[in-house]
Amino acid sequence: MIDGIITPAIREFDYLAPCAPYPAIPSGITAGQDSIYRFSIPTEEQPILTIEDYIPDYNGNFIKPGHYELALSDDREFLYIIESKNLIAVVPVFKIAENEDELKKYRDRNRELTKSELKELKKQERAAKRKARQQDIIEKKYAQTGATLPDKEYIHMEASIEYIKEGGYYLLFYEKGFIRAWGAIKLKS
Repeated sequence: MIDGIITPAIREFDYLAPCAPYPAIPSGITAGQDSIYRFSIPTEEQPILTIEDYIPDYNGNFIKPGHYELALSDDREFLYIIESKNLIAVVPVFKIAENEDELKKYRDRNRELTKSELKELKKQERAAKRKARQQDIIEKKYAQTGATLPDKEYIHMEASIEYIKEGGYYLLFYEKGFIRAWGAIKLKS
């Protein structure tokens, strides 16, 4: 520095400092931005499981990285990994959980109701009618614009897979509605 004046070379270096020559992520793409996430297929039937690694089995075959549907069997003993409606793998379920409140509501629909429960039911029916009227208005507006309607009823779905290094297995998690299930794929040691 001469007499408080910054030389041009230092000014240029300070100008380029935010754009460091070696970025924190060399490829410039973070985990949620690569193609396996960006081009996933949405579904309304089963949750989507994203597998990022090859998963071998004892016969020398493997499951390729990609997007798969994860479905729970009717008897809730197995998780099915499905690709384009073709069964890829069957995984045994070792734990299943149900939300007791939702399950109780589902099972108690046909029993006798008390007066307070009848009042609450009528209140819910009025709210449902109000919601139906609002839905009719929305459907008419969608029809005018030619857009497609979103789903009327949303069901929460989630599927994930995680490698557990201590046990040498992949842990699968399935959730749809009020049912949760866990399965495991043991790798050959």
